[in-house]
Amino acid sequence: MMGLMNGIAGLFGLSHTEKKQKVHIHEAINFMDGINAHVKCKVHLLNHLNGSSAEPLDPAVIGRDDQCVLGKWIHGPAFRHFHMSPIFYQLRSQHAQMHHIAGNIVEHVQANNRAAAEALMEGKYKDASRKVMKALTELNQSAKA
Repeated sequence: MMGLMNGIAGLFGLSHTEKKQKVHIHEAINFMDGINAHVKCKVHLLNHLNGSSAEPLDPAVIGRDDQCVLGKWIHGPAFRHFHMSPIFYQLRSQHAQMHHIAGNIVEHVQANNRAAAEALMEGKYKDASRKVMKALTELNQSAKA
């Protein structure tokens, strides 16, 4: 049976060890949880920007990339599995950039400068968010068994 698995994995360019490693990654990491966490944070920021959120946001916390669910995943289990992947480092960099921009958006909202906050949200934040989603998708594809 092991020979058959190695043969099948070989047809797809994967060694048996690589295939087992990719299965292990998907057992340890749920990419959809990461994507959903990213979307939830974006909605929370939008609600803060448009005034429909009663929860105050701290720009110092929002500006940190290791405080949200996705950031904890990036700095924890994802790092352990993908520390050798250039795609992972793109994700990590874009996620940090996105949080830096989010912190600036919150600062503008607190200073009653909604125009600047909205410009950041529609410009730099939207671009960084799109890049985070792209990198997450690429990382997921690279980990498929």
